[in-house]
Amino acid sequence: MIDEKILDIQLLTNHKKNLRNTYIIIPVHNRREITLTCIEQLQKNGDLDQYSIVVVDDGSTDGTAEAIQSLFPTVQILYGDGNLWWTGAIRKGMEYAYQQGAEYFIWLNDDCLPGQHTLNLLVEFSANHPNTITASACYLAGANIPFDTGCIGRKACTALPESIKSVDSLSGYCVCLPRIVCDVVEYPNAESLPHYGGDDAYILQATRAGLKAVILGDAKVTLRDIATPAKNFTQYIKRIQGKSLTLQLVFFTKKSKYYLSGRFFHLKLKYGIVKGCLIFTAKLLAWIFQYYLFLIKRFMNSYFKTNLTSF
Repeated sequence: MIDEKILDIQLLTNHKKNLRNTYIIIPVHNRREITLTCIEQLQKNGDLDQYSIVVVDDGSTDGTAEAIQSLFPTVQILYGDGNLWWTGAIRKGMEYAYQQGAEYFIWLNDDCLPGQHTLNLLVEFSANHPNTITASACYLAGANIPFDTGCIGRKACTALPESIKSVDSLSGYCVCLPRIVCDVVEYPNAESLPHYGGDDAYILQATRAGLKAVILGDAKVTLRDIATPAKNFTQYIKRIQGKSLTLQLVFFTKKSKYYLSGRFFHLKLKYGIVKGCLIFTAKLLAWIFQYYLFLIKRFMNSYFKTNLTSF
């Protein structure tokens, strides 16, 4: 019969080993205060002492890296030239961590504030369920229910407290991936999906290759952004209408959620070449229609507002 004390010591040793071999990868660009708040949260949780933290600074010019070096000298900083975007930064961090012998990678956006035990829950679940990717339940600041960060087919979903939700793909707010993911599907595709979609597509590739993905309802993360994420094209362009709302900005900028090259690649990956092309064509026509309709409505509102105030 196994001595319970010996078993407890073995479990504790394995747990500490898992934490030491877990690398938290945080992609950042010119959000100094947001980034520092995120790292401060990790310090408050005790995560800064347990995990290896890697910040990938993609060409920040606001002193982000310098502030991190001064305040958190144990944090490893990797540098980009401003052309990595989200997916490239995550890939760079994963490649570095893999070379260091990482057993687990945690993607963490810098506007995410993990709960005190959130990261431990993710790592422990992955350790106890081999070949499983685990994600946190994400809440907007002040909200009492999580918003959808996973997908089953075309249906968005999440996990409520005390529940676990199996999914096909995930958004990359706060996600723990075991090392085997890199062995099976290599690294995220930063060329085809430089910013939006790189997370979702990578997890989808992993689950299609036989790995599992789940959202843990008890692993909570709060987003500092108080705005509800845009659910459709019209909501998205309303968010950026203060800028010059050009076709270039909406459809051909890598940072855009509707970057056409990335959207096409993602749909082709998800549905196959024939169905993916048909869906992309239909969506593109709908987006263009909504784009010009929005511009017309904005012009008319501005025109009537100007003329009414002149009387």
